[in-house]
Amino acid sequence: MFEVFSSRDNGTSWIGLYGPRLYNAVKHDVRQRYAGSILGSLWAILYPLAMLCFYATIYVVIFRVRAPNLTPETYTVLVMSGLAPIIMFSESLSNGLGVIAGQRALLMNTVFPAELLPPRSVLASQVPSLAALTMTVMAAIYLGSASPIALIVVPMTWILLTMFLIGLVWIFSLIALAVRDIQQAVGIVNMAVMVLSPMAYTPAMVPDQLKFILWFNPLTYFILCLQAPLSLGSWPAPSAMIGALCLGVGTFFLGRAFFRRARFAFVDYA
Repeated sequence: MFEVFSSRDNGTSWIGLYGPRLYNAVKHDVRQRYAGSILGSLWAILYPLAMLCFYATIYVVIFRVRAPNLTPETYTVLVMSGLAPIIMFSESLSNGLGVIAGQRALLMNTVFPAELLPPRSVLASQVPSLAALTMTVMAAIYLGSASPIALIVVPMTWILLTMFLIGLVWIFSLIALAVRDIQQAVGIVNMAVMVLSPMAYTPAMVPDQLKFILWFNPLTYFILCLQAPLSLGSWPAPSAMIGALCLGVGTFFLGRAFFRRARFAFVDYA
């Protein structure tokens, strides 16, 4: 029923083995997502644009939040660069947790590798967040807040965030088969992550007694790595870079190992 995985393969061999098949599956999912709608793939731009405008208006115009040493325009870039990974997290988690349960027929009747389902879901969910990130980079360049450092930091941060989410979905898409409450709690998790992320503020603006909550949120590290080169014009703090690296690489390989060991739970719960 399931393909046998070699215990000696690594990330490179995994991509070489499944890369073309995964690419075709993601391309199909992206097309299906916007098929039948009047505006079609234009929604990939309209949705993140609406989100960016909405939150920028709330924090900059209505609440009039001001970060130290930042102009209102640069602060807007700070909010935008924090919102892009949150959109990615929300989309990936919402679509990925039910991907195993939703593909029961595919799993039981074909030899399609079950290991590809979570990465396929996460990668297909990236379209709106990548559009949001592109808009943020363009705004940062136009306003002059972006640093050349962003050419290195932004792509690497995005790759690590993708790895983190794939590992996370590998783990929780299996657990969700036995504990269906996880899928019901996705909305609460997404809301908590948004509120507790430094999307609209810097760590310096958080009271010392509450900073532990900020660092307990895994998205904090990725957000800070994006905000620093795009809105602050500097390298991210070493703690943010190390945290993003450990979370991205560690969660990816932990999730893959967990999925391979526990995948036969499909027989009982799928």
